[in-house]
Amino acid sequence: MKVVFASSEIYPFAKTGGLADIAGALPGKIASQGVKVFGFMPLYKTVDINRHGIIKIDASVDVNLNNRVYTFEVYKKIDDATFFFLKNDELFGRDYLYGPPEGDYPDNDIRFGAFSYAVMEFIKRENLNPDLIHVNDWQTALIPVLNYYKYHNHHVRTVITIHNLAYQGIFDKFAMERLNLGWDLFHIEALEYYDKVNFLKGGIVFSSAVTTVSPTYAKEITYPEYGYGLDGVLRKYSNKLYGILNGIDYDVWNPETDKYIYENYCVFTIEKKSINKKLFLKEVGLKDEAKPLYIFIGRLAHQKGVDLIRDSIEEMSKMPANFAILGFGDKEYNDFFKSIEGKYENIFVKVDYNEALSRKMYAAADFLLMPSLFEPCGLNQMIAMRYGT
Repeated sequence: MKVVFASSEIYPFAKTGGLADIAGALPGKIASQGVKVFGFMPLYKTVDINRHGIIKIDASVDVNLNNRVYTFEVYKKIDDATFFFLKNDELFGRDYLYGPPEGDYPDNDIRFGAFSYAVMEFIKRENLNPDLIHVNDWQTALIPVLNYYKYHNHHVRTVITIHNLAYQGIFDKFAMERLNLGWDLFHIEALEYYDKVNFLKGGIVFSSAVTTVSPTYAKEITYPEYGYGLDGVLRKYSNKLYGILNGIDYDVWNPETDKYIYENYCVFTIEKKSINKKLFLKEVGLKDEAKPLYIFIGRLAHQKGVDLIRDSIEEMSKMPANFAILGFGDKEYNDFFKSIEGKYENIFVKVDYNEALSRKMYAAADFLLMPSLFEPCGLNQMIAMRYGT
């Protein structure tokens, strides 16, 4: 069996959240079952090809969109699965994956639409002949549409995983022309969404199956409260909607071998966790290791409940506890948390995405603070438990 796995971010190559962790772990685990797996990701400016052993191969793919030709150079890394990275500096040679804190890049429809075409063109040109194409979230949701509607691979099954329904890839209706999709797809049973184009909706409609990251979330998104306008579509296609509980890779998230933390430990040497706490407090300037240490690690966005932290910050500063906050996200939250860096002696704040620091925090903390308004599944709590927090 052969599987194509497409994602906009894959750990350790590029990461902004939990999608990358799943996309980094799943292809290898599937490949270990004897399945041939081909992973695809854009080659962003931020990817360190030398560190990851990613090499350029003698191949390129041309994508014709809106009277333009976008050429993607192809890079490759062979691990348990084979990963292909598609490079176009005009589209992906930027400082951020999806956009700066001020908002998304305005041409994200072209960026990820062209990437989706490039994946399909490469599959066709190299005769990969997959039995299944697995895509993730709105950034790759056009692939099932293209597979069925443009490439007519009706024998190839497709599955889309929704990691967070709140992000759907919604663009003005003229994206239909910019992406050469054809206006016959612009209707309520396909890509049309309140007179706009919705990438995720297209993926739901045209995929053979739809999965999401927990059984509970699969039920929740069929109700208006959590459906973000797509609950009706998901109810219609509930016969192909499955909730599969997320997990973490215990080899990657392992305090016994984690190279980022101060002192490695396991369930039999849990007392060494206190060494991590002591050294972390010293590094970030917090005092009194007898106080409980609460950590928040996550995207600074409304969904993650950061308004609750912001509105409670004065009360938190008076508590007999230490707090460490690490995250990056929407501009209003970035600005607020930057404004309080160093303001309170018991609250450490770092507005950044920092993998190494986050691991030190998991290893040092007593408690995980997770005030999310909703979570499709959440990985933070699994990682925290893995680190004895």
